[in-house]
Order: sequence, then C-alpha cells, then structure tokens
Amino acid sequence: MIFKSLTLENFRVFEGIHHIDLSVRDSESIVLFGGLNGAGKTSILTAIRLALFGQSSLDGIKTKKAYEDELRGFIHKSNDKQCSNSSVRILLSYSKLGKDFEYQITRSWGCGRGGLNEEITIQENGLILSELDSIQAQSFLNDLIPPGVADLFFFDGEKIKNMADDEDGHVLIEALKKLVGIDLIDRAIHDTGVILRKNKKLEISKSARQEINDMELRLKSIENEVESKSLEYENNYLTLKAELEAKLQKAQRKLDESGGAWAKGRDSLIKEQKILESQRHELGQSINDLMRGDVIFSLAPSFMLKLNKQLVSDLSIIQSKEFNEQLDKKSKDITGNSTEVLNLIEQLKYDISEESKNNVSSYQFHEFETTVKNSNKSKDLLKKTLQKYEVLETEIDNLGLNISRAPDESQLEGLFKNVNKITLEIEKLNIHGASIKVEIESLLNEGIRITHELERAYKGLQGNITTENIGSAANKVIDAMASLSDGLIQSKVSQLESEFNKVFKRLTRKDDMAYQAKIDRVSFMIDLIDKNGNKVNKKLISSGEKQIYALAMLEALGKTSGKDLPFIIDTPLGRLDSKHRSKLVNNFFPVIGEQVIILSTDTEVDEQFYNDLNPFVKTAYEIKYKDGNNSSTVTEGYFWNQENQENKCELSA
Repeated sequence: MIFKSLTLENFRVFEGIHHIDLSVRDSESIVLFGGLNGAGKTSILTAIRLALFGQSSLDGIKTKKAYEDELRGFIHKSNDKQCSNSSVRILLSYSKLGKDFEYQITRSWGCGRGGLNEEITIQENGLILSELDSIQAQSFLNDLIPPGVADLFFFDGEKIKNMADDEDGHVLIEALKKLVGIDLIDRAIHDTGVILRKNKKLEISKSARQEINDMELRLKSIENEVESKSLEYENNYLTLKAELEAKLQKAQRKLDESGGAWAKGRDSLIKEQKILESQRHELGQSINDLMRGDVIFSLAPSFMLKLNKQLVSDLSIIQSKEFNEQLDKKSKDITGNSTEVLNLIEQLKYDISEESKNNVSSYQFHEFETTVKNSNKSKDLLKKTLQKYEVLETEIDNLGLNISRAPDESQLEGLFKNVNKITLEIEKLNIHGASIKVEIESLLNEGIRITHELERAYKGLQGNITTENIGSAANKVIDAMASLSDGLIQSKVSQLESEFNKVFKRLTRKDDMAYQAKIDRVSFMIDLIDKNGNKVNKKLISSGEKQIYALAMLEALGKTSGKDLPFIIDTPLGRLDSKHRSKLVNNFFPVIGEQVIILSTDTEVDEQFYNDLNPFVKTAYEIKYKDGNNSSTVTEGYFWNQENQENKCELSA
C-alpha cells in the first residue's frame, strides 16, 4: 500500500486547500516533513488517521458527542473569519490478489443548523461506492486497513518512548493483540460472557444464587472501595502534592533570588578561580622568558632588514679580501713588473682594506640568520601564549564577578532549611501515596480473584435444557475464542523474536549493543541477552539505546503483522544523540518499508543529517507557520535544501 497524496481543507492550522504529493520511488522511499514545534507536523499524521479511521483514530474519544466536539475543534479558526466546514482526503494504491486498486477516501464535516454533519466518501478506481452508508464505509476501511495493525505503522515519539520504557511487557502484549486482532476477540469473549451469565441466572438453586449474590455484592463493595481509595489518592495525595510542589517552587525561587544558586557553588567557584590564577601565573612566567629571549629581534623588522643587507654586503667584502691576498701572491709573477700595473694593484688592495674594516665572518652571518628564524618562531609562540593569557584573564574576571554575587551560605541558612523541609514533606507524602496505590492494587487483585470464582460458579450451574444448551454453547464459544487468542499470540511471539533480532542486528551493526531478545510466553516481558548469554539490565541502557530498541521492536511488529503499510513516524529522534541518529540514516529509514513519511523538527533532522538522508528522499516539505493569519503552509523544500529554495511554491489548489 502506498499513500499517493493528502489533501487538507481548513484543517486545524491549515487554512484553505492544501494538496500534498506523497508519491515515492523504489530508491527514494522517504517523504520528509520539517517544521518548528506548533507549525502543524502532527496535524499531518492526525489527518491521515482521521481520514481512514474516523472516531477510532482519536484516543479517549468514546461518545458521539465527544467526537463531534473534536471535529469542531479541527475546523480552522483564522483571525478574521470562522470556517464552517473542513475535510481530509487521502489517495492510496493497494494490491490484493494480484489486482491493483486505487482508493480515494474523503471525510468531510461541517456545522449546520441541525448540528455537526459528517460524511465519508470512498472511490474505488474512480467510481464512488455509493451503496455504502457511513457505517458500512467505515467497516470497509477497517477491513482494508485494520486500525489495530495501523497503530504498528503510524506512531509518534510518545509511542516510541512507551515501547522503550516498557518494563512489564504491557505495551508489547497490547501491540501483539492488535497485531493478530485479539483485541476484537477479547471484546467478543466479554460480550458472550454477558449473554451466558444472563441465561444461567434464569434458573439456579437458592444456595447457588446466594453464593453468586454474595460474590457479586463483594465485587460491588470492592468497586466502591476502589473508588473511595482513588478519591483519597486524588484528594489526599495528588492535591496535597501539587500544593507542596507549588510551595517548593516558590521557596526555591526566593532562594535563587537571594543568591542561593550562587551560594551553592561559591566554594567551587573560588576553587576554580585559584586553579585559573595558577595557570595565569605560569603563562606570565612563559611570557617573561620569551621576552628575555630572541623574540626581541622580531619586534624591529625594518632594522633587521637593513642589518641583513649590511651583513650580506660585508660577507661579499670578506670574499673580496680573500681575492686581495691571492692577487698579492700573483702580482709578483706579473711580467715586467710594470709600475703602472703595480700601482693599480696597490690602490685596489687599499680600497678593499678600507671597505672591510667592519666586516663579519661567514660563521657570524650564519648565527644571525639562525637568530632571525628563531625570533620569528618565538614571536608566534608569544602571540599564542598572550591569547591564552587573555582568555584566562576573562575567565578569572567572570569568576570574580560570580563570586561577588554569591552570598555566604550562612546568610541563606533559613531559606535552605525551608526548601529542605518542603522537600522532606513531599518525600513523606510520596510514601503515603505509594501505600494508597498498594491498597488499590490489593483490592483489584481480590476483585480479579472473585471474578474467577464467579466464572467457576457459573460453569458449575445446572439449569433447564434450554439454559444448559445456551450455556454449553456460550462456554464453548468462550473457550474456543480464548484458545484462539492464546494460540494466535503464541504463534506470533516466535516470529516476532526472529524479526526483532534481525532488525536489531541491522541497526546495531559493528556495535557493542549485540543483544538478542527473549520474550516470555506467559508474562510477555522481554529480556535482552548479550553476546555472552547474560541478561542485560535495561535500566542501565541509555535513552538513545532504548529508542533504537523501541524502533527495532516497532519495525519487527510491522513485519510480523504480514501487512505492507506505509510507516509514518512523528518526531522520532528527540532522545537520540548524533551517534545513534547516524545509524538510522542507512539502516532504518531507507529500508523499513516501501514508503516512509517522517515528520521532524530542524533540531532532529539537522543539516548534516538531512544531507546524509537526502539520497533516499523523494520529496521534502517545510511546514511554515504564519503568525499574522494564524495558519500554516506546506512548501516544497527543506530548511537547508538551498537548491530548491528559488523554486519553492505553495502547494495550494
């Protein structure tokens, strides 16, 4: 199944009509949405779920009135007008038994004189399925995409967190029930049980009826006690805790305003200041040593240039003097000892002698060159040392300022005592609250025990032939459904283990997180086993590792379902560091399904992450919120996708 497009009309923060292309290709399976918090990312997921599942897509909405109120709240409210209608439409392709189908589902609603009216329209390959009323249309969609299974493919950061923090297996068992449709079986078992009890209570013995009545009275008593304890928990714990926490916040604020935050760290600030002053002293010594060395020569570059020229000249004169000595030796051999020639030679020797009075040797010139080079190196070192010195000076000044702000702790003793007193009261109250919870749990356990006894009592009853037949049939149905429920779960657990281990291995390739999952067949608690066969304490696993585990489990649940639905992931990366995020670029998002829709913030998918993910992205969208008209727009491109910035166009019909 592939979602091809989504169209929103006056839906939540989206004013007017917005048509969004969701199509993908084999090598580009990702559609990426980016937006700041509050821009409307979650509205995309909400719209898809609402279009497909209606009321059942909204958690906690049980009544028709509550659903209608929710739909009214979904109608866009602009600054200058109130829209009266809204709609969401999704176009999807679906293959069944080798045949390709295209479905367009439109859910619209509006406020009229008679209240809120909702309509759902389904088109199959362009033809409206007009024979379906609203209830039948929803049933058709539920068969097409079971809501429980869809929950395994459409999830947000909260669902990932719940799976990551699942210590008792509760989240997993609920997911397994949805995976195989056992949530529907449980409902059927309950309904059949109600029928059975009504029939079996028609004709029973007086003593049996008394026993059942006693147990039912006790159940009612337990219900009242639980309600009473729940009120006690709310009034004597939650309310008092809220009041104490408000007092603590006020006391803490007063302490902070009086310098409490500074006072707590005053000693550490003083200690840190001494360390930095010691470092500054050492740097000062280094600067003095450098100033006493050859760095002084680098401070007069013009003079050093002139001196270098002079030394080069002197060195050439030295070489001329050596020539003079050779000339003196050779002059004796000049034929005829011409007076003019000899006078010329003597004049030349005199000139050379005059020019070489201040000459230097080659060794001295080499020493000079070495000194110049060393002075330049010393100059660079001095510059870096001075920079470090200035940084330390700034840090020491800032510390001194903070220390001056910090009062002595003795001056705040009363405020500290008040904060500690309130904190202790909250701790004592938490103990009291925990004891109430234990009592409630004990009552619930007793209620479960009595319920089981009632079941056994019902099964032991004998009535007339009609009642017996009804009871026998009902019991067989319950037993069969319970057996089916258990069998379906057990059959999927092994497959889920296998899928999880494959996915987890892929996500943690070449990593220390080489875990295998073992799922208890009774409690459904998951044990992680390391490469040495030892159980891993999940409490010691980092939040990032837990999220990798949760994503692996959610992908494994999707694969185990046997369905091929698009994955929609809302804000998936909030608890991941850069190391774990990089694993998802190549090993998760591009491979989990034929279509992956990611809803993220600019901090989750930053520029580097976007560049790494980009080869797998078919289309990237940026959701922009406009304060002026209280609405958002969807534009093609992304926060850092500069290539498409000039070509961005608002996607409105």
